[in-house]
Amino acid sequence: MKKIVFTLLLVTPLFIIGQKKIKTKTTPLGWSYTIAPLIDLPDETKAYSIAVDTNLDPMDFWDELNWNQQVSEKNPEKRQLLYQQAVQDTLNKWTKNYLELSDAKFNRTNSSPDFTITLVTETFTIDSLPTAIDYSNQDAVLGEINVSATLTVQTAQGKTILQKKIPYYIDDPDGPTTTLRLRHFILNPAFKLKLKLTKKPEKQRSLLTNRIKRFEADILESFMQEAGNILKNNFLFQQKDAYGAMFVFKDKEYDQFNKHAEASEEAINSLSALSKKKRKTLEEIRPILESAVILWQKELPKSNHPDVQDALNANIALASLLLDDMIAAKLHLSNIPDVENLDKKMMVMGSSNYYLKGLQEAISIKEDSGDRVQVYQSE
Repeated sequence: MKKIVFTLLLVTPLFIIGQKKIKTKTTPLGWSYTIAPLIDLPDETKAYSIAVDTNLDPMDFWDELNWNQQVSEKNPEKRQLLYQQAVQDTLNKWTKNYLELSDAKFNRTNSSPDFTITLVTETFTIDSLPTAIDYSNQDAVLGEINVSATLTVQTAQGKTILQKKIPYYIDDPDGPTTTLRLRHFILNPAFKLKLKLTKKPEKQRSLLTNRIKRFEADILESFMQEAGNILKNNFLFQQKDAYGAMFVFKDKEYDQFNKHAEASEEAINSLSALSKKKRKTLEEIRPILESAVILWQKELPKSNHPDVQDALNANIALASLLLDDMIAAKLHLSNIPDVENLDKKMMVMGSSNYYLKGLQEAISIKEDSGDRVQVYQSE
């Protein structure tokens, strides 16, 4: 028994040492998707109006500071009117940037619209405020943010075409949340002391609410951005860019593998070639991608080298995506170790992780849009 164990100990390190590092090279690829709208409005439904009903202040701390420095008016009533005008100017700018429909078939109007876009926000509150806060604990809970918005699109006849509730979540490394923690909220020392000296829970709540009120601008802008995304998804044709890479090896042993990867790269890039002579359709390049996938799938069980396995899986996933085989695309991407943690990794442009992230996002575009998405091909 001792001899067998000893032999294994000798053999195992030799096997690991013998598995040399294989250098890979990435060749970038880019393509685009055309996404049809969810709702196909009649051709005569063109004119629309926009209404934003909110009590959230779009002026953040720096906006207000700059406004105070620029406005010299001393009269309180006039200052209030000027401030309200600044608020309205900001709302108008965000409405134009986020909520207007960019398609030429639509035109915004203030009189006799065919349909109306309305965004209404609820009152912003902080719930479940603790009676005591441990400031030494970065995970200490400060409260639950409670605010949402509702986007409604209605015809002139009162028919609701679209209605969507938009929740607000704090961007957190552990995922979106409504729980406000100390790590989300940078408190200055003076405010920390003031809050600590305040004993009554209702006064603590009032202090925190007033402090957090400065984030109303961020909340409102995020609502308007999300509302704009919903409107685009439902009413506009969209074009989204995607990117990825073909992986090849700097080793003559893999010449056949590289040959198919380079042919696939050239084929995919031909979809958006500037020259009409070089430009090809998805159907024209399909045989090249299918041939490559067949070869790579045969190679997978033959190699136990992690670098080879990762490159094969990445190339098969990308080619399968363009061949509209979502099951194969997702399967082979998931076979690459730690791919589910790409969001938490530092992305260096041109790195393998950067291109894997692009492939992951391209799969999401296709998965989210279903039959509405097609690979864009220049005419």
